[in-house]
Parts: sequence; C-alpha cells; structure tokens
Amino acid sequence: MLNLGLEFLVDEVLPLIKARVAKELSDNGYSQSRIAKVLGVTQPMVNRLMNQYDYYIDRARKLGVLALVDAVSNAVVRMILDGRFDDASRYLMNTLLMDLASLRLCNAHRLVKQDIPNTCSVCAILTTPRDAVLMDVEEAVRVLEANPEVSLLVPGVLMNIAEATPRPRDPNDVVAVPGRIDKVGGRVKAWNPPAYGASEHLAMILIKVTNSDPSTRAVASVRWGSDVEEAVKALGWGMVKVGGSSKPSEHEIVNRVSESYIRARPKVVVDMGGYGIEPITYVFGANAVEVAQDLVTLARELTKVRPQG
Repeated sequence: MLNLGLEFLVDEVLPLIKARVAKELSDNGYSQSRIAKVLGVTQPMVNRLMNQYDYYIDRARKLGVLALVDAVSNAVVRMILDGRFDDASRYLMNTLLMDLASLRLCNAHRLVKQDIPNTCSVCAILTTPRDAVLMDVEEAVRVLEANPEVSLLVPGVLMNIAEATPRPRDPNDVVAVPGRIDKVGGRVKAWNPPAYGASEHLAMILIKVTNSDPSTRAVASVRWGSDVEEAVKALGWGMVKVGGSSKPSEHEIVNRVSESYIRARPKVVVDMGGYGIEPITYVFGANAVEVAQDLVTLARELTKVRPQG
C-alpha cells in the first residue's frame, strides 16, 4: 500500500496549522471572509476551523505535533500581519518539507497509517535541504533585525544563529552568519548574509546535538547575565549551566554544551566560560526561525527584568 508523506501533510498537518492561524488572525481583528482570502479557503471552511478549534488542537496533541503546529503557525501569522504573504507561503512549505525529509513526522504518520514499517525512510528523498536551511537562517536574521529589543542579548563576542541540515557531518552542513551579528544603533545587524561553514563553533555543537536528536537543528549564542537568567526562569524554560572553573579550550566548551543538551534536552544551556572567556547562553530549537522567535520572546521578557532607559 502507498503511504505518501506529502498526502499526510495535506490531509493531517495543514488543517491543524490553518486552524491555529485562523484563530490567531481572528484574535488580531481579521474577519472570517478576510481570513478565508488569506488562507485560500471558503468562509464556511474558516467558520468550521474556528468552531472546531479545540478539536484541531487536541488532534495535534494526540499526533505529537502540537509544538510544530504552534511554532510554524506563530511564524506564519507574524509574516501575514506584516503583509509578507509570499514569505509566509515559502516558510510554511520549506519548514514542512524539511520536517518530512528529516523524518521528524514519521511517528505521527504511523499513528494515522499503522501499516508503515519502522524501516521506512521514503520521505528522506523529498527535498534537497541545503537551500531550505539557508532560507530558514535568512528569515531568522530578518526576525532578529526587525526587533530592537534583541540588541539586549548581544554578548561581547557578538551573537550568532545557526541551523544544520538533517544528519550534518561537518561545518559545511551548517548555516550561520559570517562575522556574527553585531549591535548597531539600538538594533542588531548582520553584516553578511548567512552562509554554509560560517561558524565552526556553533556547527560543532549542532553536529553532535542534531545527530543525537534530529528534531533539534538550530542554536543561537547570546549574552549571559543574572538578568538573562532571571528572564529565562520567568519564561519557564529548561536551563542547564556548565563550566566556569578554568580556562577551557573551544573543544571543551563544544563538548560540555552539546553533552549537557543531549543529556537533559533543555531549551537553554549556559556555558559559564572560564578565565578570560565570556559566559554564553545557547538557545536551542527545531529550526532557526523558531530560535529567533524565542530570542525575541526572551528579549521582551528581559525588558521587564531590566527596563531600557
């Protein structure tokens, strides 16, 4: 029997995302007819999505894709509200195909089609991920540059954000920002477009992490401080702190950050550095856009802890 991953996306996953997007747009003042035009469906379908919203969310939870639905929907809604409809469509297709190609949706698919063998890896041939990863990091940089409060998170060694292809083998399988991300005029600024092989440090962390947990392919490095730690705790994010007792090599930092994440799967790992080495906060996520959105959330929480003056 044919069990097509693309069919699963269309029949099962997209309706969940459309329900979530419809609800968020409605909360932002969109009428049902306007939502229908944005989503490319009929107004009665929007009415159904809204009336059965709890069913769709429960369905996402039972399939184990609620976190994916939330993250993707939040990004899509933000782009729609900014009038960036092509970007929203591109991001949605890119992210879902990447998740399918990296086999992250296999368990959910098997809940719907029990006859899919555990050895199935058909969806791995769906897409060439390199362009998709590059587009993710480009969008993540746009998110960071559009939110001035993110500048509060720039460390002395500057900020960076990275995403790996599925099953990365070396730094050339990881996209980051060459020269990192600086703070200019109260905003963050990437001086160069994202590229493969741009950050060996973040790449080595992601190679270890992603090959252990394929659902985690992105990380950002930002400032640490007691205020940042307080903001992380206020958000209820899992956090692990490591190091800080010597002058570690970069290899040691990579190992202790990646191993700490692999053991506990927190959203945040703080490496306390050492003699002459700045402490750094590492924020992990499924993709670079999700991590960028998390950094915006963290920065906004940080303004409550340490108001800008």
